[in-house]
Amino acid sequence: MFKKYIAIFIVSCAGGLLFSLLHVPLPWTLGPLTTVLIIKIGFKKKIYWPTRMRDIGMVVLGYVMGSPFTPQTGHRLLSQLPAMTILTLLTISLCLLGGYIVGKYLNLHLTTSLLGSMPGGMAQMVVVCEDVEGSDAAVVTLMQAVRIITTVFCVPFLVLHGLADHVERVGRPASNIGIHQLPALALFAAVVVGAVYFAKFIKMPSPFLVAPVIATASVVLSGIDAPVLPPFIIAVVQVWVGIKMGMAVELSSLADWRKLVTLNFISVFAVIISFLGIDYVYAQLSGTSFITAFISTAPGGMNEMGLTALMVHADLSTVIAFMLFRLMFVLIVAIPIMRWWLYRKNKIRIQYSSTE
Repeated sequence: MFKKYIAIFIVSCAGGLLFSLLHVPLPWTLGPLTTVLIIKIGFKKKIYWPTRMRDIGMVVLGYVMGSPFTPQTGHRLLSQLPAMTILTLLTISLCLLGGYIVGKYLNLHLTTSLLGSMPGGMAQMVVVCEDVEGSDAAVVTLMQAVRIITTVFCVPFLVLHGLADHVERVGRPASNIGIHQLPALALFAAVVVGAVYFAKFIKMPSPFLVAPVIATASVVLSGIDAPVLPPFIIAVVQVWVGIKMGMAVELSSLADWRKLVTLNFISVFAVIISFLGIDYVYAQLSGTSFITAFISTAPGGMNEMGLTALMVHADLSTVIAFMLFRLMFVLIVAIPIMRWWLYRKNKIRIQYSSTE
């Protein structure tokens, strides 16, 4: 099994290198992801990759994404809380509308189409499927994977090739870790690992990403600067995460997967394009750069959009704050409301059928 892990890692690195030479956005994530999809779908080979490697990669990326937070950033984000709420509601509403239309066209169960289009964590949506009657976990997983992959490919491409003139250079330069930074790095490592274990204990959603972000940001806000990791480490963990993202796409159990993928891609892309105008207005009113606003409201995951923000030197702390807020809103507010509404709708339909 170890030889298979090494083989897929080498092939995925080759895919990342090729994408890098071709100047494709997020090459060390999209290259491995595409490589795995080609091997799985094109050559029909089974891929083996340990989940633990993906989890370690998420922890490292969570540390990177939590490191830019400052007290000034915190105060500014608090002032934007009303705007975050409105934009989050718009993102969720447009995604659900797109999912509803796709579901109607393909005759999917309403529960499946809504859970498949909800812009939350893919793993969380699949877990919710187990508690909601009428949902198809395989379809939900594929719809969620298409949403993430579409956003990961389209948003960086639009940013670099359509909006590049608006990029705000606020990112921190990459550097190597010096000997004098090792105590600080050890402190952050201990805090982050402890936060992950605590998050798993309390069953926090996405603990390997959310907990490191919050823990790192908390230490930075206390006045301790986070050492900047060497670029090759960030590239390696992106490869680990990209491999697992490609493995999440399963098509063998779905007969009409081509039509589902195509329509879902169009739906997600329409949401992304719709936000160009919305984000332009928000940027003008708030003073946030347009590129930061666009990435912050994209219907992708925190990991992917955080890497996009790093790549174009957008305001990473603002992007991560938006993504954290949306994830918490979806899990704490949107999903319980949806679950209650779907349960009530199914119950009423069953009662009506029994009286006929």
